[in-house]
Amino acid sequence: MSDASDVLTPGAKAGPWIVEREIGRGGMGAVYAVVHEEIGKRAALKVVHSRLTPSFNPDRMLIEARVVNQIGHPNIVDIFETGKLPDGRPYIVMERLEGQSLAYRADDGKLLPDLVISILLQVCDALIAAHTSGVIHRDLKLDNVFLIDNPDEPSVPRVKLLDWGIAKVIHQNVRHTVDGQLVGTPQYLAPEQARGAAVSPATDVYSLGVMAYELFLEQLPFEAETSAEIMAMHLRAAPPPPSDLWPDIPVELEQLLLAMLAKSPDARPSMLEVAHRLETARAAFDERRRHITNPPAVPVPVAAIGSSRRLSPIGRAPTLPAERPALRRWRYAAGAAALAASAGLFAFTRAGDRPAAAAAAAAVITAPANAAPTAVLEIDNAIDRAIESEPLAAAPTPADTEATDSIAPTPAPLHAAGAATAPTPPVKRAVRRATPPPPRNAPVAPRRAVKIDPDGTIDPYR
Repeated sequence: MSDASDVLTPGAKAGPWIVEREIGRGGMGAVYAVVHEEIGKRAALKVVHSRLTPSFNPDRMLIEARVVNQIGHPNIVDIFETGKLPDGRPYIVMERLEGQSLAYRADDGKLLPDLVISILLQVCDALIAAHTSGVIHRDLKLDNVFLIDNPDEPSVPRVKLLDWGIAKVIHQNVRHTVDGQLVGTPQYLAPEQARGAAVSPATDVYSLGVMAYELFLEQLPFEAETSAEIMAMHLRAAPPPPSDLWPDIPVELEQLLLAMLAKSPDARPSMLEVAHRLETARAAFDERRRHITNPPAVPVPVAAIGSSRRLSPIGRAPTLPAERPALRRWRYAAGAAALAASAGLFAFTRAGDRPAAAAAAAAVITAPANAAPTAVLEIDNAIDRAIESEPLAAAPTPADTEATDSIAPTPAPLHAAGAATAPTPPVKRAVRRATPPPPRNAPVAPRRAVKIDPDGTIDPYR
């Protein structure tokens, strides 16, 4: 919580700049919207907190302005003036940005991978330029990345990298921190920063890896209740594998995140390599999206073409095994035998021992066992023609329903000695004659036809 004397009220002046309102506040200072009293230029004024003034190096603001102008990159905020307030607090004047911080945007909702990669690539461009100029940011975090509207591509905001106040200028012996002071934010500290060792461009690679891990997986790699525990985890603990939190993460992206979070600075990729591998990950996302919107056609097996079998939707593979020819022939034989038996019984009961019926039955019996369904149908039709060719008998009288027929004596069997026994006398027996068919003009129920199932089997009892 800041002191009342620490706040600049609207109308207050910092050199030629007039304060309009406060637009942000952080651990090191506050930011105000200001306007130039003479030319009307709109800008942002950053002022250090009063409580930090005794231990704050006043050259730090000047160093930040020099660093920013030394790099001169469009993804880095522009600083164009420095000065001091009447109470002695230093300030810098920089371009006013209309937008929101990346931390606020990430808290507002999930960022899609394509947008995350686009933002990270812009941060990489700014850091590559800084490292080329011998500058290390040392305080990368979501709060220091500002997103502004991009007229050229509205779906992808422009990035401005902020807060270069604790940036390290390599090969310049300039001390602008107090001995023992923690430089950086614990959640994003590289292991060498936590040990107080020398920093390098690989330090920014580690902090950017923490940012990328947080944006892609929506959580920090190391979280604890105290800053000391978090720094200890940066030194010794391994981050959770990204695939445990996001099973569908591309392999290239998971490998990149783990490489950026390596404990040893020498094991981390350079910032230029990070940018190249992010491009590769974006290509993997594009390829995955093409497969989802336009899935490749799956060829249909040749054996399934023209088949009446049901096919599964995946791969169009048959869901039933192919039927062996031998099994199919046995099904035909069984069907033909059943049809033969029923046809013979029907002919016997309808026509007795008439020659035509006997001939039809003989034709059925002599049919091959492996006859095809069409052959079985032809036999059935032959039975119909044979029965219909018989002349119609006269209507029977009640007296004719019971009659006696003589049965010829059977030959005497031969004994072992070859002598014949006496002939057996004729035997009288009652024979029930079959009822003749109704006249042709009377309605007759249609015969049952043979049903051939789709799989080739015969069902004569439909």
